[in-house]
Amino acid sequence: MFVAAHIVAGLILGKITNNYPLALASALLVDVDHLIPYIKHKVIYSPKKFWKTVTNPVDRYGNQRNYLHSFITWSILSVVIFLINFKLGIILSLGYLSHLLLDLIDGSDFYPFYPLKYKFIGPIPYFSKYEFVFTLLLCIIFPVV
Repeated sequence: MFVAAHIVAGLILGKITNNYPLALASALLVDVDHLIPYIKHKVIYSPKKFWKTVTNPVDRYGNQRNYLHSFITWSILSVVIFLINFKLGIILSLGYLSHLLLDLIDGSDFYPFYPLKYKFIGPIPYFSKYEFVFTLLLCIIFPVV
């Protein structure tokens, strides 16, 4: 999913948990692993190349969604954070999980058990009108929660 859906998911979790900063951060920071291939392949230095890369459902570099986009990493980090602070662990874990679930349903390359090379492609085409409609539905849900 594009960043707008992750923001709205973080806002929904923030409203539910009464901790917007932590919910938003945990729903968004998973994408930090995109920076590694973007820097390595100089994508980040060219606005045109950057836009073409982030709107393309195919991972041309094979590692845009790697360790942080893995249910394995999510479960390990969740357990560790639960042991440190259970209440914060719930918020962080839910925000992180929301990110993974949203990425799981879009049509871009996703390796849910990275480093295992099992690729999953979800039913909603990436960066499509369907994704925008889905994000709009999340926006409609936000005030109701």
